[in-house]
Amino acid sequence: MPGVLRWPLDPIRATHRSPEGQSCADADREKGFRDAARYGGDEGAMPQKRKPPRLHFRADTGTWIVKDGTKRISTGCAEDEAEAAETFLAEYLASKYQPERGGRAAEITIGDVLIVYDEERADLTSRPKETRAAIGRLNDFFGAMAVSEVKGRTCRDFANDRGTDSGARRDMEWLRAALNHYHREYGLDVLPAVTLPEKGTPRDSYLTRSQAAALLWAAMGWSKREDGTWRRDKDPKRRHLTRLILVGLYTGTRPGAICKLQWMPNTTGGWVDLEKGVIFRRAEGERVAHNKRKPPVKMARRLIAHMKRWKRLDSDGKKSLRYAVHYRGSQITKPHKAFRSARQAAGLGEKITPHVLRHTRGTWLAQAGIEPGQAAASLGLTVDEYERTYLHNDPSFQEDAANAF
Repeated sequence: MPGVLRWPLDPIRATHRSPEGQSCADADREKGFRDAARYGGDEGAMPQKRKPPRLHFRADTGTWIVKDGTKRISTGCAEDEAEAAETFLAEYLASKYQPERGGRAAEITIGDVLIVYDEERADLTSRPKETRAAIGRLNDFFGAMAVSEVKGRTCRDFANDRGTDSGARRDMEWLRAALNHYHREYGLDVLPAVTLPEKGTPRDSYLTRSQAAALLWAAMGWSKREDGTWRRDKDPKRRHLTRLILVGLYTGTRPGAICKLQWMPNTTGGWVDLEKGVIFRRAEGERVAHNKRKPPVKMARRLIAHMKRWKRLDSDGKKSLRYAVHYRGSQITKPHKAFRSARQAAGLGEKITPHVLRHTRGTWLAQAGIEPGQAAASLGLTVDEYERTYLHNDPSFQEDAANAF
């Protein structure tokens, strides 16, 4: 027919004779080919590729479902909740995804490495929540990159994107740990070097005795006037900081650990043993990072007296309170807002943070000439860490060397 194009030859049904008088079909059969039309309908059919999981709307129930092969998974979403159904599908796909385990660094993504570390190691770290937060930040930046793309330049780009060298260094330490774990367990042909930002200089802020007294007065509800005199606030909401400040100054315990201290052994925080006069900073069964040690610390006699009085106050009511440092009976999770208020009321600068209490303890130990081994043990530091950070405050620091000749 005019205007209709026809192929001149049907490769299956053609009976065109070859010059030797043999049909093409006969020749093909001699070469091993079979006539699909004559020898079965499935012979020449290509197998269908399995479709990926997808959304499907069921009119009979008025809901969205996920079709995955022969499976039908309900999303629980109505017709007008298509966006929620898409979120359900995305979570379903993520739950089915299995990262590559082992191979060439040019073919394995950092995202796969981080997923493996999250699944196999995150819960075993001392702070799983913080570990997963770091994994999330790393995945946002590095996730789509191949392992082979981790170089000094990309590490520096991440540090710039992170905004702080200290934060970038902590995150990239997790990246290095994830890569090492992946290589150790599954193998990479090339293990990249992770370039970390330089360590920050040790804190040099600490409280003098008069500043510590001012901070305590502020915590108890007093404010310092411009002329240096003090006035009592009508509605002080900082009084709970008094215990935190005293424990921090007397023991050098980190603020987070102080807020978890309880009056009896437990699995979520440390506890106060008034009979032995010791604070056990670590919870029962707690895993602690090598740079966040929590050894027991002996309490000073003055702190023991405070602790006994606090325990008596916390036990006077119908129900004994659980935490040694608390806000109206509840655990303190974030003391920073109240601490800023106390710092302002005491007339102290912005460098004075809750962590400065620990640094003040270390500085005062050095100024008192306490033997480095004992001072380091009370702070949960190695002797090298203590000497590098605090020993220059010792009055006899390098005195013999300075006066050698």
